[in-house]
Amino acid sequence: MGLDDRDYMRERYRKRQGLGRDGTTWNDKRARREQALGDDGAWFSAKNRGFDYQKGRYRASPAVFKPHPLQGWIFLLSAIAIAIPAYREAKRSGWLPDRRAEVPFPSSGSVTVANGVDGRLATGNLGVRTDQANAVVQLFSRRTDEHIISVYVRRHDEVRIPVPPGTYKMKLIEGDKWHGPTDFFGPSTTFETVKKPVTIEPRGGFTVDLHRSPAGNLHTSINLQNPDPLD
Repeated sequence: MGLDDRDYMRERYRKRQGLGRDGTTWNDKRARREQALGDDGAWFSAKNRGFDYQKGRYRASPAVFKPHPLQGWIFLLSAIAIAIPAYREAKRSGWLPDRRAEVPFPSSGSVTVANGVDGRLATGNLGVRTDQANAVVQLFSRRTDEHIISVYVRRHDEVRIPVPPGTYKMKLIEGDKWHGPTDFFGPSTTFETVKKPVTIEPRGGFTVDLHRSPAGNLHTSINLQNPDPLD
């Protein structure tokens, strides 16, 4: 093929590939390099396009804070965790209306004992400190769930009584106005179960402090049903 034929084939190939414009750099032996022409026909335009052109260019939008979908539930659960203890504290302290007749609460240290419990075997002891509410502290058999003993303690008081040694399930009843061993404290009654069993050793003791504190170690669960009558 002659030189004229080779130049002709080369030019035809350029036109087919769209490379026939002026200024395109061509390298037969390596690779093609292309550059787009500006509006003024130059490879690079030094023209200042001004603010109207610049404002149309892409700019990243400012970051917008979007709350997590679970954030509302977290706030709700936190509010409930605060509201429930506050409500129960107000309830046991007598803030709820109670128009029923009040009867005298037993003196601190009085007990109700199940039939068959031998007082001579009461070689352990149970101590109770109350806060702003009257309290009935109950011990139940861990094996049979039968009532063993209930201790009555008036508000802002402290007692220690003899009890039979053993491992018990403990329940706490607190409130304001006493309505007897069937209705307990009426609308102000709060009823809880201590989560862990309570062990009282012979010639040993266990003390319950009913002053609520974040550092307290007597963890309880709320009982939604009313306590069983004691009479």
